[in-house]
Amino acid sequence: MGMATDLVSVTADEPWLVIVATVGPLVAAVAAIGALFVGIQTVRQRTAADSQAQWWARVQWAAGLALEPDESRRSVGFDALALLASSPLAGPDDQAFLAGLSFDALRAVQERGTADDVEFVPADDEGFVRPSDARPVVEVTRSEVAAARLRVVTDRERGRTTPAWVARLAATSAGG
Repeated sequence: MGMATDLVSVTADEPWLVIVATVGPLVAAVAAIGALFVGIQTVRQRTAADSQAQWWARVQWAAGLALEPDESRRSVGFDALALLASSPLAGPDDQAFLAGLSFDALRAVQERGTADDVEFVPADDEGFVRPSDARPVVEVTRSEVAAARLRVVTDRERGRTTPAWVARLAATSAGG
């Protein structure tokens, strides 16, 4: 019983010891919850950073294809860029960059004629029947149509209006 009386005398003489003994487990639980929260946030940030890095690697791959001299590879590159542009991982600056990748291809089409009454027709489709009306015809490649689709997507994502001729070009069936 000597020990029990010693414990009672310690708690009676030093009340802070009772408070620490009571609050200590609560403080440890709060600290553990805080550590869990920080850990979850760290994992989320790491996952987002990894996703962004993988998205960017895909953009680099697709941009490389879009700049190839081979028409079919260029077309695949622009189509892939249009898909990547619609990703939630693409921020406003990314959208502007992706839109810029379409400028050269669209400028080439524009130099051949983009009046409102121009008919866009596939250049590589021999089976395509050319329109017989009096409207001027501008032949376009699959990659030029894909570049126009990329521009439509990036303009939509950035809240911009796509020029009418680009929207019409994007709606063109680019043939085989």
